[in-house]
Amino acid sequence: MDFYYFLPLGFFIGIISGFFGIGGGIILTPLLLILGFSPSIAIATSLMLTLGSTVSGTLSHLRLKNVVWKDSLIVGGVGIIGSTIATPIVLRLEAANGAHLVISIVYMGLLLYFAWKFLRPGQKSDDTKGMKNRYVALAFTGIFAGFVSSLLGVSGGFIITPLLVSLAGYELKRAVGTSIASALLIVVSGLVNYSAANTDVDLLVGAMLILGALLGAPIGAKQLTHFKQSFVKKYLGIFYLTVATSVLLEVLSFNTASLILLIGLSAVFLIMLVVRGFKRAT
Repeated sequence: MDFYYFLPLGFFIGIISGFFGIGGGIILTPLLLILGFSPSIAIATSLMLTLGSTVSGTLSHLRLKNVVWKDSLIVGGVGIIGSTIATPIVLRLEAANGAHLVISIVYMGLLLYFAWKFLRPGQKSDDTKGMKNRYVALAFTGIFAGFVSSLLGVSGGFIITPLLVSLAGYELKRAVGTSIASALLIVVSGLVNYSAANTDVDLLVGAMLILGALLGAPIGAKQLTHFKQSFVKKYLGIFYLTVATSVLLEVLSFNTASLILLIGLSAVFLIMLVVRGFKRAT
């Protein structure tokens, strides 16, 4: 695939990441695995994308006053520890030809769990009691997200956002902003770790993804203000469930069906944003 195809890909993923605060790697890593990239290169390339989307998304959410800086520094700082633990595990699994399967299983497990959290019957939009000890909640969120970030090539935002809501008592929009700011430290740590391991990443592809994400993330962050929290939670749950299904199809070698599902999911989401923007304009 020619490198310039990755510019629009980064742009569309940037819109999604800015809206949900999830970094974008949650889509890109499975996509790169479908396209035949090795696990370590897919993860490192996805981390490059998430660097662009997290920088842009953080700036956007700062302007919207959705970032709690103290908490984001705690989550991100502790997340560096988790990231450093995960990287050598991925490299050892890859050497034993087991990384692809392990990454896919972890992906599906986490995505299905968080989809259930958002879509389960009786879920209330204002259910934000959280843990009694706020700092324990933030530290657990950080180390878990950091580990998963370098294991799966994601920013950790798709874990941080729901955990901030369920464990730290955040309302969703503030959780999205704080999540994407926290992910910045985690992503930088993951990139440093994989670079130190001499992972062969195409820097031009990474640059195209970052540029696209920088352009797209502010659009997604701005669109978030036009939707109710209950709607965003429901759609985020559907988003997780659909990506988990795509990963399962890829594991079962239905690569074309998996790719179509990912593209269809992104298209539906973008159409939804366009329709909502058109309605507000008229």
